[in-house]
Order: sequence, then structure tokens, then C-alpha cells
Amino acid sequence: MNPIYESGIQFIKSLQTMSPTLDGVMNAFTFLGRFEFYLILIPFIYWVVSPKLGFRVLLVLLTSDFLGLTFKQLLHQPRPYWVGDVQVLGTETSYGIPSTHASDSLVVWGYLAYRLNKTWLWVVTFLMVMMISLSRVYLGVHFPTDVIGGWLVGLVAIFLAVKGEAWLSPYLKKQPPGMLIGISFLVSIVMLLVGWLVTLLIASSPDPAEWARFSTQARSTTYYFSLAGATFGIGAGYTLMRQCASFQTKGSWAKRIGRYLLGMAGVLVVYYGLDVLFGLVAPDESTLGLILRYFRYGTVTFWALFGAPWVFLKLRLAEPEEE
Repeated sequence: MNPIYESGIQFIKSLQTMSPTLDGVMNAFTFLGRFEFYLILIPFIYWVVSPKLGFRVLLVLLTSDFLGLTFKQLLHQPRPYWVGDVQVLGTETSYGIPSTHASDSLVVWGYLAYRLNKTWLWVVTFLMVMMISLSRVYLGVHFPTDVIGGWLVGLVAIFLAVKGEAWLSPYLKKQPPGMLIGISFLVSIVMLLVGWLVTLLIASSPDPAEWARFSTQARSTTYYFSLAGATFGIGAGYTLMRQCASFQTKGSWAKRIGRYLLGMAGVLVVYYGLDVLFGLVAPDESTLGLILRYFRYGTVTFWALFGAPWVFLKLRLAEPEEE
């Protein structure tokens, strides 16, 4: 075994001497780094705190996820429990490095701390990133080097978000809505092409046979369709929101909570409803299934960024943005 992985296995074993005492705590922190948690957090920021901030956080998260997925497949390295004698306290079907839990927690909390620049938020960011990352090592699903790789990806994603905004904002502000929606669609297609190219590049490097029962989704293209669809939905949704349903987040907490609960009800209905419906139509890995997945994730983000604000305004749960 690679010496780096051998030392990683020993470190994981030392952490797991505290199992099962810390299992619940570590699983809780792992949840705080999962997609499901961000599905709860980012809509709250967008509908209750600031649409502009929520939109930016969502974009930097998607950038991090896309970079993480691409590097996972290009590097195609194992998880600790695939190759070492560690307790299997968690399971994953994708490759190990970089840890997207580490990168996503860094970009979401780090970007929020950077934008809001509050001392307490910087402290929360440090604790969240450290504990979420540590939980992945403790559970035996990541080597310490996977976490370091995730942090590097997160830093790159934040850099691209901050610099990209400065470079692109002047150009994008001059474009009509139709052009912005078209650019969003084009970006989503480029993401799919990158995914297709990555799968071609690694096709000639098969995994060791002993990984087969673990890495069932490691080379799947479904994640690219999820991210691409979400990207198009975000771009189209935010553009139309600014054009037709621009809203204020201020108001009574009763209205803010009402917005959040109604918006989340829509997110859950669309996300899980379409999952069940499309599952009856075609398997995920089929051509039609992949197209439906793109549509599903695009519809969810479109609802969150445009559909929900439009409904909020109609129901007077939000006031139009002052011109």
C-alpha cells in the first residue's frame, strides 16, 4: 500500500478508538456537510436574508462540487475502508480524493464569512470546516490527504468566485435576460462535455477488482447531469427573478418564516416528486434518465430562485424590491 495511505490508515484507527462514543456526534457533523443540509440552509439565506448572497453562495457551492467531482474521477483513488483494515462507520460509492465534504463546508461557510465579515462567523466557519472534515476521517470514508485536497479545491472555488465576479459582472450586467439565460444553458452543456471527456480519459485505467463492490457509482455521469441541470436552473431562475419577481427579504418574522416554509414545501415536492415520477419513466443511467435528471435539478433550482419568489409576491409574503 502507498506509504501515505498506510499512515492515513493508522491515523484513522487512532481516531476510531473513540468509537462508538463519538459515532453520533461525527455522523451529525457529516450531515452538516451533505447536500441535504445545504438544501435547507441556502434557501433560507436566499429567501430570508439576501437573494444576492444566497445566489452567490449557491454558485460557489456548485463550482466546488463540479471541481471536486472532476478531480475525484480523474484521480480515481480509493476510500480508506476499500483498502485498509478500518471500521466501516460510513459508506460512499464515489472515489476518495478530494473530499467534497471538506471543500463544500469551506466554500459555503468561508464565503459567508468573507462576505459578512463577522468575527463570530469566522469562528463558526473554522469549527464547522474542522469538525466536518474530521468526521469524514473518523468514519473511515476519507484519508487525511483527501481532506487536504478538498480544502485546496474549496480555496480555488472561492478564488474563482471572488475574482470571477470582478471580471464578469461588468459584462453580464450589460446583457439582456435572454442572453443571460442562454449563457447559463451553454455553461451547463460545457459541464456535461467535461464530464464526458473525463469518463473517456479514465476508461483505459480500470479500478482494482477488489474495489468493485464499493465503487458502484464512482464513474457515473449522473452527477454531471445533476450539477449541469442545477446550473441552468440557477442562471435562468435568478435572471427571471431580477426581471419579474425581485423581492425584499425584510419584513416580520411571521412573513419570513412563511416564505421559508412555503418555499421549502415546493422544493421538497419538486425534488422528491420528480424523483419518484421520473424513476417510473426511465432508469437513472439511461439516456432518457440522464435527461430527466438534468430537468429535475434544473426545475428544483428554478423554483427556488424564481418560482418561489413569484409566489411570495402574489401572496404578499414579500414586498417588491424598491427601484
